[in-house]
Amino acid sequence: MGCRGLGVDGPDRRTIELLNEDLFGEHDAIVYYLTHAWTVARRYGRDILDIAYDEMRHFKWLAHAIAQMGGVPDLKTPSVAPVTTLQAALQKDVDAEIHAIDQYRDHMEVISRAPLRGLLERIVVDEQAHLRHFQELLDSTHGEPDEVDRPAAEVGGVAAHLQNSVGQEYQQMMAYLMKSFVEDHGRRMGLDMEERSIDEMRHMGWIAKQMGVMGLQPQFPPVDAEAAIAPGEQREQALYQDVRAWAVDALPTLVPTIDRILAQEQYHATLQP
Repeated sequence: MGCRGLGVDGPDRRTIELLNEDLFGEHDAIVYYLTHAWTVARRYGRDILDIAYDEMRHFKWLAHAIAQMGGVPDLKTPSVAPVTTLQAALQKDVDAEIHAIDQYRDHMEVISRAPLRGLLERIVVDEQAHLRHFQELLDSTHGEPDEVDRPAAEVGGVAAHLQNSVGQEYQQMMAYLMKSFVEDHGRRMGLDMEERSIDEMRHMGWIAKQMGVMGLQPQFPPVDAEAAIAPGEQREQALYQDVRAWAVDALPTLVPTIDRILAQEQYHATLQP
């Protein structure tokens, strides 16, 4: 989004730039790990989701640190390259953790503020544990790829309806996070926004898992920084009403999940902005 250290000069600006690089790394890891857990690596989905939740905590810590220094968290969307085997996904995850550890250590050599260095050291401890766990999962495959049966041709109706839902949930999740990091930084209200973001992430997961079962990979749309400040519950409810109407005939097993999401979104709409 290009607003990494707005209004900040000198060493602090450079520190904010480095922290935003780390923030993007965590964002990248989150979308990769979630995608792998929902699709080709569903065998180890619970383990990978636990690691993704750790990365979400790192993302939150870094974003608040950036905001505290007067910077703006950069929420540009990573690009997720598709993988079709369990081994390829786990190797990608191992490589990502190695890169993250190296990057954090490099940044710790530059960042002089003790609290920030301590935060990065704390994150590295988690990343080292993640690396060990991903390596164990990769070793446990014994070289046997786990293929995903993908449709011979794109299932147009299914892909369009489910992908629209994933894209909307991702946009909404990032909107709540941006509002928390920028507008509500340091206030109790921020916790409410972050909890709403967690709900959006869960909704995204429920839909994306259905896509994974069908051999489809969810995509993450670019996030508009300005639009992200204004979440749109009504637009989201309208989208899910359309998806529900389609699913009644096309995918009835999805209807209870859509009803659950709609109920939670309706509750979100009753909360104070």
